[in-house]
Amino acid sequence: MLDTFNALGKSAAYLEEMWTKIEKFFAGKKRFVFIGCGSSYSIAKSMSAIAYMNTGFPSTAMAAGDVLLHAERYAKCYEEAALVCISRSGRTSELLMALDTLKSRFSSFTVVSLVCADDTPLADKSELVLSMPWAFDSSVCQTRCVTNFYFAGAFIFSKMAGNTAVVYDLRHVLANGTEFMKKAETLADELSAGPWTHSVVLADAELEGLAEEGALVFKEVCQLPSNYYHLLDLRHGPMVLLGEKTLVLAALGAKNKLEYDLLCDVKKKKAKVVAYSDTAVDITDVNAIVYGSPLSQIASGIPFIILCQMIAYKKSKITGADPDKPTGLEAWIAL
Repeated sequence: MLDTFNALGKSAAYLEEMWTKIEKFFAGKKRFVFIGCGSSYSIAKSMSAIAYMNTGFPSTAMAAGDVLLHAERYAKCYEEAALVCISRSGRTSELLMALDTLKSRFSSFTVVSLVCADDTPLADKSELVLSMPWAFDSSVCQTRCVTNFYFAGAFIFSKMAGNTAVVYDLRHVLANGTEFMKKAETLADELSAGPWTHSVVLADAELEGLAEEGALVFKEVCQLPSNYYHLLDLRHGPMVLLGEKTLVLAALGAKNKLEYDLLCDVKKKKAKVVAYSDTAVDITDVNAIVYGSPLSQIASGIPFIILCQMIAYKKSKITGADPDKPTGLEAWIAL
């Protein structure tokens, strides 16, 4: 996890080097389908939102297991689509089997794979392979590789749409992220000692998938229950379960009264609240952590997911969970 920004720098240089091939692959594509399992599926959700909100073209994220079981039901989604397959190992059986099923029944789509390993079975099934082995996580739980996947999706679809402001912000995060990580570690040390036994991660828009991944990292790394929601949607039911043993992490995007009022209501439930933002916020009795400079919503996702990872890691020392080899979980699943 501490090597994340070193790996991100290599990924940025690699994507620039591969840009002509990337641009050629996506030329003329007006439909995107993102496929993954577990953490990769969560990242696929954020990639899909980034692609849709940047290009306006239809975009969706699918769990590979869902595709495998119900390929025919999604037939219309694959027509003339660019399938973006995301896998740390490039060997996850559900994803490989799903692709085999699709290729045997449909033929009008093309496949680009995002992997963190070389010479993989997934690469053999892809028209374009984007391989970032320097981001591979050797531990069971994924941290560095999912952040690199998110960066790759954000970079590709922002640059493809001519969104130079986001591309600039992504580079800004690369240059300053290590300093933010130090702040995140200091806050995580403080928070991990707290009595909370359940976490809730809140984020909207392009960061929704990251919020799901942020919640998953609490389940896997410190092995505590967790959930994710859109910010204002917290009021529509989940609020009743908040209490003094709940940690709530919120990525503030609008930074307006509606978001602030929500966090004040969460405080009334006696939950521990952490508000993440690119610039300063002023909310009473809330642990605020800021990146330190204005960022686009997309770019701000990188510091946010690192904050979730760092807190979960520090909490694992309290719960006694092994953050590298959690009981009952494998690095990649074989059916």
